[in-house]
Amino acid sequence: MAGQRLACQLQEEVTCPICMEILQDPVTIDCGHNFCLQCISQVGKTSEKIQCPLCKLSVNKNTFRPNKLLASLAEKIQSMDPADIQAEQEDSRCQRHKEKLHYFCEQDGAFLCVVCRDSKDHKSHNVTLIDEAAQNYKVQIESQAQDLGQKDKKIIEEKKQGEGAIWAFRAQVDLEKLKIHEEFKLLRQRLDEEESFLLSRLDWLEQQGAKQLRQYVTVTEKQLSSLRKLTKSLKIRLQSSSMELLKDIKDALSRGKEFQFLNPNPIPEDLEKKHSEAKARHESIIKALTELKDDMNAEGKRDKSAFMNSLNKEEKESWSLLQKNKSVLPTPVPVTLDKSSADPDLTFSQDLKKVTLYIVAGKASNRQAKPRPFYPFHCVRGSPGLSSGRQVWEAEIRGPSGGACIVGVATELARGSQSQNVSTQSYIWALRISPSGCQPFTNCKAQEYLQVCLKKVGVYVNHDCGEVVFYDAITSKHIYTFQTSFDGKVFPLFGLQVACSHITLSP
Repeated sequence: MAGQRLACQLQEEVTCPICMEILQDPVTIDCGHNFCLQCISQVGKTSEKIQCPLCKLSVNKNTFRPNKLLASLAEKIQSMDPADIQAEQEDSRCQRHKEKLHYFCEQDGAFLCVVCRDSKDHKSHNVTLIDEAAQNYKVQIESQAQDLGQKDKKIIEEKKQGEGAIWAFRAQVDLEKLKIHEEFKLLRQRLDEEESFLLSRLDWLEQQGAKQLRQYVTVTEKQLSSLRKLTKSLKIRLQSSSMELLKDIKDALSRGKEFQFLNPNPIPEDLEKKHSEAKARHESIIKALTELKDDMNAEGKRDKSAFMNSLNKEEKESWSLLQKNKSVLPTPVPVTLDKSSADPDLTFSQDLKKVTLYIVAGKASNRQAKPRPFYPFHCVRGSPGLSSGRQVWEAEIRGPSGGACIVGVATELARGSQSQNVSTQSYIWALRISPSGCQPFTNCKAQEYLQVCLKKVGVYVNHDCGEVVFYDAITSKHIYTFQTSFDGKVFPLFGLQVACSHITLSP
């Protein structure tokens, strides 16, 4: 097939555009086109000047130059088997006039022979030689290909930004889920604490009631005992002789008349007051919870109805599937700071949500003896680590201007590293944040400088997909995404450089 195409192309080169046969005594005219000597001579018998049948350039008949090389090639072509070039010839000839196609019509986008070119259908059209038209379109194609290449680059950049925006959105969604989980957890914890306190309060009151019962019984029983002794003494006098009966009779009767039952208060006012206060507190909580429940029921129904009405059929199906599989979804855990992994110059809040750098004088030699990982930053890891699934947290950065900090993730390998220079293995993915901007880096090598000033940065890690996404936690705009693969567990990483600077985590 390749040989057949080459033979056809060679035959085209030695074909006379006038007689459409193999060139006989070929000559080259001033414009560079080749014809049979006899054919071109017949074009202008009565004039020394003629027009080239192909390009219409005016040439002098006296300047025709014999072309021996073309004559030799024509002889060789004539000696070839016509079957080798017949198929290609059919494609390069006009189907109507059987003439060779030399021209291209711009208006109709059609290939033309000499006869077609001069016909009324194309005479007024813009017609050029096929090679010239191809060259013109080649320039347009190259220009358009270049434009498409620019569009390709622009689409790639916009795709990158769009993917980053989606990752930042997903991070915000996961962060909101974590906040809801923590807030409801704290609410349940507070309710449990309130329930426990109220029950303990009532248990104590019940104990006080039992104690008061014992005291009350003791006091009343003592008085009853005294009364019964007095009654018994009088009954004994009745059985005695007259003289015994009358002896000190007035004192005995006086004691009987003077006896009074001193009835103590069964329940002291202070105890009654404490019970009333506990009851009032219980009623207050029940009232508040009832109001909250009623409000949540009413608002919840409206919110759920509005949400479900906003879903199309496909979205409702995915929602239904999610509800069925909700029991298998992992419970998010908020990030805290791991003091056991911390640089000794770092101090922590009680809830392990805030870390501050305090450089104490006199420790310089010790730090030089034991170089810290990720020098010059004083680092601490976050907890828990991540070996699958997703994790999100936000870090607010405060402190003196001019200093930098790092926020990101690192593998477990870096945990015990004491080398000042991080190894070539990729085990850290972080942002180096300064007042003038930030730099994403891995292996402690900055990749590019970003003109983004951050006060609060969000980090979203998808362990399964190997994604580490950074976003501005104030504006929710995407900053940078690392695409990698994790071989094992990774941990949140935080580092401070300037004294009195601090990082606070949320939620």
